[in-house]
Amino acid sequence: MDHRFTFSIFTIEINGRPTLALQAKRYRDAERLCEHGRLRTTLSTITSHGAPLCDASAAMKVRLATAEEAALYRRATQSTEPSSETNVVYLVDLDE
Repeated sequence: MDHRFTFSIFTIEINGRPTLALQAKRYRDAERLCEHGRLRTTLSTITSHGAPLCDASAAMKVRLATAEEAALYRRATQSTEPSSETNVVYLVDLDE
């Protein structure tokens, strides 16, 4: 059975900038990721154009992904095996 159709794709905006796309069953499930300090800590170590994606005072907001963001997520994860881990797709250019 293909479970992809039971999930929605959400976008996490950081300070108003669409930054991550992920799949979750419910809005609340996606929102919980923002509440975990671990995500904020991880994002503070990743940079885009020389700036961290997130800092201690950054505002994080979850919303349904736009059609374009959802398509980007699907393309990036189409060859990924299903797992219990949450797949996250960055919507911004990351520094190497």
